[in-house]
Amino acid sequence: MDQIEAIVREVVSRLASGPASCPDRRIPAEMSARHVHLSREDLRALFGLDQLECAREISQPGQYLSTCRVRLIGPKGILDNVAVLGPTRDATQVEISATDARTLGISAPVRLSGDLKDAADVAIQAGGTVITRKAAIVAKRHLHMTPEDAAAFGVQHGQSVSVRVLGSRPLILEDVPVRVSRQAALALHMDTDEANAAGAGKDCACQIVGVGCSAPAVREAGSAPAPAPVLQPECRTLPGKLITEQNVKKLCRDGARGLCLAKGQIITPLARDTAKSLGLNLTYGG
Repeated sequence: MDQIEAIVREVVSRLASGPASCPDRRIPAEMSARHVHLSREDLRALFGLDQLECAREISQPGQYLSTCRVRLIGPKGILDNVAVLGPTRDATQVEISATDARTLGISAPVRLSGDLKDAADVAIQAGGTVITRKAAIVAKRHLHMTPEDAAAFGVQHGQSVSVRVLGSRPLILEDVPVRVSRQAALALHMDTDEANAAGAGKDCACQIVGVGCSAPAVREAGSAPAPAPVLQPECRTLPGKLITEQNVKKLCRDGARGLCLAKGQIITPLARDTAKSLGLNLTYGG
């Protein structure tokens, strides 16, 4: 059975994939440690500078690690030697992990960079100067792509995907927004909590395993069993006798949440496992 499954998978993959399709292509997976973006006004207030000096460039084009460092101060703790990234921005932003937020004693919302809605108050110190700004967020994991990358992977700006981080403790991260820009470099950005959970070290990579799909929810011990899946408008049917892994992945990329198998249709074991991992509900017709 395993040999037959492998042959079917290879044949369908070659037929289904076009020259612009690269679902199995590996993407750099990078850890984004705590850092600060300063507005020009706050840069002047803290350091008396009009612009940041570049210490070294970082992976995203046009962005760099500056020579400046700050201290973050919260009600319960302090984080020292926090990097300041350049160039300056319109608004000061402090990007931390959930662990950092607990250390500081603040409640920071999970937000994409640039979205400071409900951001937490945090004090920023450089030398003898301290300013307090509503600027702290837990940076939401995201995937940077150029328009060409997005076309190759079959995704769009703002779309959410699921990615498998291939660290020493591989895991799947859901609800990863795609951020498309001509100035981008292909990379997954995750915070230190997520990177450590996946055992992601230097040169770690990830793969997109679902588009607009979620892995099945884990039921807590002792809780009531989940109700049987109900056929929803997003549930699809497929023609043909054999349902393969590639069929399942394409359904997820198209936004389906379920697959209704017609009488006589056969779903391969690998396709069934893929459906389970991506949260695609399987129901059976008469």
